[in-house]
Amino acid sequence: MPNFKFNMDFVPVPRDFIEHIMPSSNASYVMVYIYILMLASTGKNISTAEIAKKLGLIESDVVNAIKYWNNKGVMYGTGDNIIIKKSVDEEISPETDKKSIEDISEIINGNKALSDLCTISQEILGKTLANSDIETLYWFYDELGFSPEVIAMLLEYCASMGKRNMKYIEKVALTWHENNITTMDDAQAYITNAASRSDYVSTLRRLFGITERNLSQTEKSYIESWRDELKMSSDMVGLAYDYCVLAVGKLSFPYINTILKRWAEQNIHTIPDAERDHESFRQQNNRESSGTETQGISDIERQFMSNYDK
Repeated sequence: MPNFKFNMDFVPVPRDFIEHIMPSSNASYVMVYIYILMLASTGKNISTAEIAKKLGLIESDVVNAIKYWNNKGVMYGTGDNIIIKKSVDEEISPETDKKSIEDISEIINGNKALSDLCTISQEILGKTLANSDIETLYWFYDELGFSPEVIAMLLEYCASMGKRNMKYIEKVALTWHENNITTMDDAQAYITNAASRSDYVSTLRRLFGITERNLSQTEKSYIESWRDELKMSSDMVGLAYDYCVLAVGKLSFPYINTILKRWAEQNIHTIPDAERDHESFRQQNNRESSGTETQGISDIERQFMSNYDK
């Protein structure tokens, strides 16, 4: 008997999903949804870990995406039994625990903390909450497990950065969830660290004269390493930058990194100790080398970095 199959080189995406659901959803979640559509159309069955690897995500992103689409009513079911709706308006089976806006409103009205949250949210965001906003706030509470107080702090944090778009706030909420931020103390620690990180980067950007462009990914990696791994203050980086410019006449992230790594290895974290170390190195280098002043910049840099790597 012939075995008939569709030879499909495309994945059909519901029009109402594109028009009404996708614009306000996390981009990573949309990736997961489309990939699952592809799996469904081809009859493939792979694990959430494999999906994450294919899409360059972490597995929790995939798991949370499936939960999110369950909550949105786009698909329902978990584990090995996930059913994708043909349209947003399709009736789903009673197995799903998806709540309507009416259900959510009733829950909020019966919960003073949630009711107060909605009032506070409108003040923070500077607008009347739409139904989609209320659903998202409730999702933070019901699905991510945030308390109303943590949600309010989340909104205030995003608003302080001028970000009042619920799509952006949702991304931050997911980041908090992935980092197990569940209490007010957790949230405050995260916000404080984020502010410190931002100040650190801004200080170095001004110091290096990088104000008219974004940092490259490599530059960001260096700066993160100096702060989080080597535990160097911006003042210490500034001193290393001064030595870098004096030696090679230009900004060199690898050169600065070599200096800072040496200091970290020798547990040097103060300006006086760093200045003494550099003077000791300079004197030693003068004794061991002759005619250094006639060398080219690249030779000086190579010699310095070679000695510092010892």
